[in-house]
Amino acid sequence: MDQSNLDYTEVAIIKGVNSKVSVLDGINKLGGISKYVKSGEQVFIKFNLRLPYGFPTNTNLDTLEAIIQSCNEAGAKKVIVGGFPFKGMPIKAISDSLRLKDYFKNIGAELAFLDNSDFFSQKGFDTHKLKLIKARSFSKVEINNKEFMIPKVIQESNKLISVNQVNVDPVFKFRLSLLNCFSLVPNRYQKIEKILSKGKDYFLQDQYKQNLVSKIIDIFTIKKPNLIINDLFYILEGAGPYIYTDSNLKKTGVVVIGSDAVAVDRITSKIINLDVINNDLLLEARKRNLGISDLSKIKVIGEKLENFDINIEHCVYKLEDINLRNFSINLGQICSGCYEQAYHLLNLMKTNMVKDLKYISPDNSFLLGENPLEPENLDNNIILFGDCAINSTKRRDFRKKVNEYKKGTKIKANKRILEICGCPPDIFNSIELLLKFYGKNNVPTLNLLDKTNRFYFHQKIREKLELWEAL
Repeated sequence: MDQSNLDYTEVAIIKGVNSKVSVLDGINKLGGISKYVKSGEQVFIKFNLRLPYGFPTNTNLDTLEAIIQSCNEAGAKKVIVGGFPFKGMPIKAISDSLRLKDYFKNIGAELAFLDNSDFFSQKGFDTHKLKLIKARSFSKVEINNKEFMIPKVIQESNKLISVNQVNVDPVFKFRLSLLNCFSLVPNRYQKIEKILSKGKDYFLQDQYKQNLVSKIIDIFTIKKPNLIINDLFYILEGAGPYIYTDSNLKKTGVVVIGSDAVAVDRITSKIINLDVINNDLLLEARKRNLGISDLSKIKVIGEKLENFDINIEHCVYKLEDINLRNFSINLGQICSGCYEQAYHLLNLMKTNMVKDLKYISPDNSFLLGENPLEPENLDNNIILFGDCAINSTKRRDFRKKVNEYKKGTKIKANKRILEICGCPPDIFNSIELLLKFYGKNNVPTLNLLDKTNRFYFHQKIREKLELWEAL
């Protein structure tokens, strides 16, 4: 049911004993699942499928199971579940590690390998075959002069349901349902094109984030969900949306359900005290007249909205507040793209390099952004994160190593500098470069993390995923 042109919409707020019971209660209060899913229809359920870890990195399976059960009871012809994971991670690698394919089959649904990784992980598939498979699997869509490829299984499904695990997010404060729609398309189409000529207002206006917001809402309009669940029964706060040392799982006991994604996100924002002026996605949706964001036009059923005042600890606003042992963090002007990737890398280091950071050299500087501050000690190990940091420090003194000899001085390039290229850099590539820079024997726990990553997605599979993306 498309309610974008109606004068009002209904949103259910349910507070209960567990997420499964709460979701079913909310759907019933909205009129029952048959209001959204008809007998004989194919349903695609978009859920958070990011990394080969469980809840709360991914959607709570109890919540997902409740929706699948309801769709089957309504007589759905087929229930398909899926989403695109974190960049560089094949769906099959996640499915194999968590046994998702068999799990979903046992509860009446089918896991969609949207990236065709169930095919390219097999032997005997060459580039030509892979290209044909991908062509049969995707439809081309143009939105606002941008071209996207969306899986046909999503586009051709009669109904789309969004089941979103709400967690804190370093760029958008919280991961709400509008952001969940972003991973309906491959990572290639989520990427923000590199801006080569950055004017004086690029960082001030955060052009990267503006472009990101625009693209997220573009993708949302390709196929709007018919039913939306924001699951904040448990919510990751402090550091997220992945599990880090500074993360904390908080129980709120609340789920928010409705048929208008904008309205569901608006009510969710109100519950967790996120001011609408700090919600860029809702502002962009309002600007485009998508959905209902006016509280006076949203009829809340179930719990009363005014009874909620849930305070959630946000991600750090300043990267310097990520207290990384033996590291100083030196910032310049930075966009949201590099901020987000640096946030994840620093949290990964803090989480997975506890012993490493204790024993490596005590003098390390992490520089990022355009014209970052100088390292406190020019003899530090210096990590330059991102193209802006690399290019804007070409003439800095720390780039040179001055050696004093009896016959005079000799200037050489400083070899204690690691450049991590990209705009923004790739996390997996960053880990590999850090290993080479410090030496595997000096950072054993980081080395273990790298080996774990390689276990989940073998180099050959990773190469095939990159090939698939480029086709």
